[in-house]
Order: sequence, then C-alpha cells, then structure tokens
Amino acid sequence: MGSTATQKLLLALSIVLILVGICLTSAGCFSPAWQVVDIREFRAEHQHGLWWDCIRAEKHVVSVGDFYDETPLHCMYKFDNSAELVIQNTLNNIDEDGAAGESEHHRFWAWHKAILFFIVTSEFLAFISICAGVCAPCVPSTSFAFSISLFIAMILSLLADGVFFLAANRVDNRFVQGMVGTYEQRIGYAFYLHLMGTLCWIGAFICTLLTVYKFVAGGQDDGSNELPYRREEPLLHDKFASPTGYRPSPQVPYRTTSITQYRETSA
Repeated sequence: MGSTATQKLLLALSIVLILVGICLTSAGCFSPAWQVVDIREFRAEHQHGLWWDCIRAEKHVVSVGDFYDETPLHCMYKFDNSAELVIQNTLNNIDEDGAAGESEHHRFWAWHKAILFFIVTSEFLAFISICAGVCAPCVPSTSFAFSISLFIAMILSLLADGVFFLAANRVDNRFVQGMVGTYEQRIGYAFYLHLMGTLCWIGAFICTLLTVYKFVAGGQDDGSNELPYRREEPLLHDKFASPTGYRPSPQVPYRTTSITQYRETSA
C-alpha cells in the first residue's frame, strides 16, 4: 500500500522528534550536573550526577582584564569500588573530617540505579520505534509497534524525571552539610536536558497517533482491508421462483360484522 504525502510528513516528523529526544536524553544522562552545589568553605563546586560526580575548584582571578578562569573538572564514578572504599573510610572518620557529610552524596544509591534503568530502557525502545517507523510505509502493520514502543519509552522517561525530582527534593539529598554551614543543592541543567528530550517524545507520540490513524484510514479507503465476497449460490427465492412469474391470489376481505340469519314461523 502506498502512503500519502500526509502520512510521510507525519512519519518523518515523528522520527525527527524521536531522534532529537534520544540526543537530549543521552546528553542529560552522560552529564554529571544533575545536582549542583557551591560549597564556599571548600572553595569548590560539586556536581552530583546519576553515575559519576565531578568537582570543580573555585574560579580565580588571572588578570585585571580576565577576571575568572575555568578550572578543569575532577570526576569519579559512583560504581567504582575504590571510590566506595574512600567514601566509607571518610564516613567512619566523620568526627575528625568535616567533609565526611558531603561524601554521602557520592554514593551509588538505589534511586540512581532505578533512574538509569528507566533511561537506558527508554533509549532502547525509542531506537526500536525508529526502526519500526522506517518500515511503516512498506509494512503498515509495523505502525502499531511504532506507536506502542514509543509510548512505553515515553512513560519510562517520565518515570525517570519524576523519580529524580522527588528524590532530589528530599531533605537528605537537597542539603549538603559542610564544616561550618549547610548548603542547598540546585537542580542542574542535565535534568532539564533530559526533560526536554521527554517532551520531544511526547510530541513525537502525538504525531505517531496521527500517523497510525492515517495508515489505518488509508487502508480502509483503498479497500485493502475489505474481505473478498463471491456469490456462488442463488438465493432461495431466486432458486425456486416460477419461470413465468408468481402471481398471488386475491385475498377475501375480512368481514367485521356478524351475519344474522332469521327463520320464518307461523303466527
């Protein structure tokens, strides 16, 4: 079945939005700036991501014309066993080390793993959706797989954003304890990148619904979905009809009044 120009336009728009969403969500996943806090007493900016954390030393004055200079990031992985041992040793010496409270935010918690699972699964399903969408003009039945896989990817991406937003606003995750003060973490640009990717998938899903409707409606219009019908036997009336024609006999009208009979008698 050949697809119309409207079907091709909606399908192309859906695939483009899915690709943009994959790029944005992937960029957000690989960035450590999900939660950012500026700890002034340590003169450092801490970025806490989903699977790795980075620290940037405070900007400093290099000259009269150039006021500040960016220092490189120093990063470590949350799933690194050696880093986990350092964090554990730091927490054991919390009475002697003032930075022990901040080390708690570098651990690989269960909600980090759940968000990563949602993101990775949604990325895989979005890729499957693109493959099914490319095959939709030639095989219209794949348009259903196109919409279903994208719908599940969109739901998982929304769950990832929701879980992070709720976890990031908990008191134990929102505030960082320093040596002399408490600092509030703010949500970084990585979360908003992933959120924009999710919005792209929502727009793509709306276009996908219109695409599936066009494919299904187009199949009904050109008769490709209609079952073939062949009349093999004549109808019962045609089979036993008289060759000269049937002429019904006239019916006797129904008398509504009764007939009274009288008998003659002698007086």
